[in-house]
Amino acid sequence: MTETKFFHLGHFFTQRAFLATFFGAGLIAVTEFLLPWLGVLQINALWDYITPITITFTLSIILIFSAIAKNIASSIFLGTAAILSFYNPYSTIDFGFVSVVIIFLVTAFFSGFFASIRITGRSALLTIGIVVGLQGLIGAGVSIFTTFQGVYDVNFNANSVDIAHGVFIGNNIPIYGAIVGIFSVIYMLVFIILSRRKTTVEHTSKKYAIIGQIIILLSIVGALVFIAFSNETIDSNTAAAIFGETNTQYLDLLFAKLVNGQFMAIKLLNVFFILPIVGFTIGIGLGLIVYQRADGTSNFMRFNFDGAFLTLNVAPFLIICAYSFIFQNAIGSASYFYIRTSTWFIIFTEFTNLLLINLLIAYIIFRIIVLIKKMIKR
Repeated sequence: MTETKFFHLGHFFTQRAFLATFFGAGLIAVTEFLLPWLGVLQINALWDYITPITITFTLSIILIFSAIAKNIASSIFLGTAAILSFYNPYSTIDFGFVSVVIIFLVTAFFSGFFASIRITGRSALLTIGIVVGLQGLIGAGVSIFTTFQGVYDVNFNANSVDIAHGVFIGNNIPIYGAIVGIFSVIYMLVFIILSRRKTTVEHTSKKYAIIGQIIILLSIVGALVFIAFSNETIDSNTAAAIFGETNTQYLDLLFAKLVNGQFMAIKLLNVFFILPIVGFTIGIGLGLIVYQRADGTSNFMRFNFDGAFLTLNVAPFLIICAYSFIFQNAIGSASYFYIRTSTWFIIFTEFTNLLLINLLIAYIIFRIIVLIKKMIKR
């Protein structure tokens, strides 16, 4: 891979990168602090279908303007603007604030990085296979761990909350997690094999790119529709009984953005598998786009805006690692705060919902920008 702009700090002072950073930071301050503070983003009519109950559009702004700027300094500034603008519904509680740092900086960095890299079609397919495959392994691994921990019966079932979870078969084999893990490896291998082939094609139309874009859109919309009709709402009292008071306050701070918020559990599909499945589908769509832009696999291309759809469940995975009891106990902070294993389900659920909503918004805006560019060129 070769990159001449993203890690070049001087590129930040170009007109495009500087203006994208300036306007993006301003919009972030509005959506991440002002609107939640005013309670504008709390839409009661949606709570039976999807949470967080305070839906912000900060992630979409970061995705869009990081992809436009294509510079690491811009990504850092945009992520930092979101961190500094973060609205805390509590006056003093700061449980797990590093989670905010992780979400915004990871989103900003990878959306800018994948949008900017100039690589061959072969390297692009290799990137898709490895990135999407690893995220599938993350989902499988987290599911397997929670299955062995047995948090469903201890926490959710005991409080009459129906939630999809991993199960054992035979000699303690977490069957669903194993299936997703094996599929992730196969998916990765298929893209690695495809990346080894040199293909040159002269396209006479944009059909592959169009099909790829449609696949990406349907994967995002399909996941949102599935979530909307396969969930169970968890009120604040039940949340406190399942996760404990400090973990519930942490969830309020990170997602609800109000005291005594409510959350959601997915009943029909293990939540740890949703973003990997979306990723598998997006990867196929991106593969078709690569085939179009690289004239096969040999020529150079950029993911551009579509690179923003590559990184899905990395941020929540880093959060649960950073705030796991094992790590927090090792650094001597477990007595103050750590994220319970049962809380992992809700972190992934709320993050999945919020990310998919923001990806949909980013997708629509990206397509509008592309359309405007084409009209200007004409």
